[in-house]
Amino acid sequence: MADSESRFRVVIVGGSIAGLTLAHCLLRNNIDFIVLESHADIAPQVGASIGILPNGARILDQLGLYDDVLSEVEPLTRNFTWTDDAKPITDTVAPLIIYERHGYPVAFLDRQILLSILYEGLGDKRHRVLVNKKVTEIEHTTEKVMVRCADQSVYEGDLVVGADGVRSTVRRQMWQYMESRGMEHEALKEKNLMTSEYNCVFGISSATPGLRPGHGHRTFAGGYSILTIIGKEGRVYWFFFTKMDQTYPASQIPRFSQDEIDSHLAPYLQKPITPDVPLSEINKRAIVRTFVSLEEAVYNHWCVDRYVCIGDSAHKMTPNLGQGGNSAIESAASLANSLSTLVNGPTKPTTDVRDIHECLQVWQNIRQKRLDHISQSAYHLTRIEALAGLKEKIIGLYLLPYLSQYLVDQTSATIVGAAKIDRIPLPPKSLACTMPYLDDESSVFKQGNEVLKRAISTVPFACCYAAAQKTMGTLITQTVPFMVSLFAEGVWSATNGEVLNLSKPLYHMSFLDKLFLPAITCFLPSISGSDPQSRTQMLSFMADIGPIYGIWLLESYRKAHSWYELILPIGAGIASQLKGIGKFAPIYYALEHIRSPLSSLLSGAKHQITQEASSSLLIAMLTGYYLPTFANFVTPTVESRRNYNAIWQLFPVVVPLLQAPLHRLVKRAFGSKKKPQQKEDRKENMRYVRYAYGSFALISGLTFLHARCTAPAHTSFTSAFLPGLRGHLAPVTSFADGIARFLQYDEVISMASGFMWLALKFKELKDAGASFSWLKAVGGLVGTTVTLGPGATFALGWGWREEMMHRLVRDKQ
Repeated sequence: MADSESRFRVVIVGGSIAGLTLAHCLLRNNIDFIVLESHADIAPQVGASIGILPNGARILDQLGLYDDVLSEVEPLTRNFTWTDDAKPITDTVAPLIIYERHGYPVAFLDRQILLSILYEGLGDKRHRVLVNKKVTEIEHTTEKVMVRCADQSVYEGDLVVGADGVRSTVRRQMWQYMESRGMEHEALKEKNLMTSEYNCVFGISSATPGLRPGHGHRTFAGGYSILTIIGKEGRVYWFFFTKMDQTYPASQIPRFSQDEIDSHLAPYLQKPITPDVPLSEINKRAIVRTFVSLEEAVYNHWCVDRYVCIGDSAHKMTPNLGQGGNSAIESAASLANSLSTLVNGPTKPTTDVRDIHECLQVWQNIRQKRLDHISQSAYHLTRIEALAGLKEKIIGLYLLPYLSQYLVDQTSATIVGAAKIDRIPLPPKSLACTMPYLDDESSVFKQGNEVLKRAISTVPFACCYAAAQKTMGTLITQTVPFMVSLFAEGVWSATNGEVLNLSKPLYHMSFLDKLFLPAITCFLPSISGSDPQSRTQMLSFMADIGPIYGIWLLESYRKAHSWYELILPIGAGIASQLKGIGKFAPIYYALEHIRSPLSSLLSGAKHQITQEASSSLLIAMLTGYYLPTFANFVTPTVESRRNYNAIWQLFPVVVPLLQAPLHRLVKRAFGSKKKPQQKEDRKENMRYVRYAYGSFALISGLTFLHARCTAPAHTSFTSAFLPGLRGHLAPVTSFADGIARFLQYDEVISMASGFMWLALKFKELKDAGASFSWLKAVGGLVGTTVTLGPGATFALGWGWREEMMHRLVRDKQ
């Protein structure tokens, strides 16, 4: 041992990625080590690959090994996700965003190649890596550990590290030691912790036509999934995951042989990797394949006295997330950091078992918090890709296309909290990135986990969307033949005798006429009075859309947001006009909830909506929305009502366009006044927010009351506003009948999703410390809805949330 090294010695069991990385890290910390590998070859080809993500790449870069890795890879540039019938789900450049943010690309290579790079990188210290050293027994004393091998050799050290994988000998020996120390119950729990629910055939294939280097493909399917990465020179790294018939406990996890691979793959060979490349194409070009069960466990005890486990022996996760190997690299680096505090600290180096135990417990507690989150993310991703249940199907097939940014942010949240080697300067690549890494691994970075929770909490919106597709879709399909017949006749005859030419251009812009004429025609039965019951519902419904759209815009005007946030409400508004707000309101609410957590609004004035924005919006809504809305029902002729409906159809764009100059004028008017203090400014802003939501509630409430009072004598509240659970299944008897029921579902689903969104916002406030009774909240919701209608209730509910948020921020300042 060199004089510069400490007398503290670490015996590493396992020449794995974790074990060899730890050897490098100990070497850089001047700590003596020896590596015992049971196999004859330190870098065997078993068909495994590894994805190097920035959190692992930064450590390899610190060790001077990353350039060797980079020469062996083709960085990922594009990710595709497909259904099992080759329909696209997503197409993103997320890997490029990760590269820009964190300084290192996402890349795959053979595990064998990385092991070779790690081994060769030890240079003249390679003699410390011994092969054919199968560990059979470990003796733990108060002073040392004695590691005995099958060839009768014995190695002494101050610490033994199990980097020997999922069937770790070191872990089993540690359990025996725990039992001898009176920890039988804890050891038994650890032995039963591991389970396996999925298996995987992973392989490496030669270049396959149709698969482009730098691309990644995932196939989501019921009970199975496929992950394919195309690396350097077209080399294909692939994983075929299958859900097994049960979740196996540790003692019963099946083991598979090479002979079983073909029969296992046979039913799936025509399943798509891409629309043009089936699984059979990469299977027949396979260089090597392996069939294994995928174990899952994050153990509670990683270390006891002179025993410690890292990598798969401590935290085993499914490979779908690509963090297993990178987490092992991190654990090796962070363990070396902790041992360095013992050996290279300001005090005299210590080999006392109590000091070692205390040091490792601190290390374990920090690492477990991070690995719990990463393993849970891998757990959920595996099941989403295999569409394991209703929740996973909704997320994987319906929400995923709208969550690309969330997925990238979640990945970044994981990466920036990564460990590094404390005694080595950070490499230039890691300092040139746009999203800095956290300085301290113990910093708790919860953003990714919180975003995942928020995404899962939007499942009710996906259910609303599915309900809209089922009900509204069914009705519009049955109504289309009546509409086709109506347009073939070319005229609409109202009950008052007016006859409208349906081919007459209304916008005198062909693309607008083509886009909106069918939608305008759908409103004719209600606005003409030909269907009195539908008129009652539509008068109230159109008034209620005002609070919905107004609040969507107000949400985008918060100081925490920039102008491009307007894209979401405007886009959702346009889509709602064309396809129905019942379909697109749930999408808006889901995206808004994921993107705007309450925590992002509670600091400073971020939650505030300026008085200029609130007041100018109210004026724009009165002129650009409410005026044409009521003109639909009160102007003397059906022709003029249709013209106003044509104007009304454009309100998602008209209102913001009207508001833009109004905002400048109002801002100039308010700016001429003496600038108020911060406290007064907050009060003024809140006052104009009250004007806005109060006006929305007043207009909707009065309209609802008027609609009920003027409804036909035979019309009940239920028949006018509620379509019934199975109303979409009844045959459509006429154009007016189909449209009336379609619009009833449109209203019910859009308002229901709005109330769900408010419930999530109230829960956030409750969690943040706001005081209110859920019973009173629900009672008020029901009572106000019955009395003043859903639109007024939505506006007042949102206003109540604003008042509580205003008080919450005020009390914290």
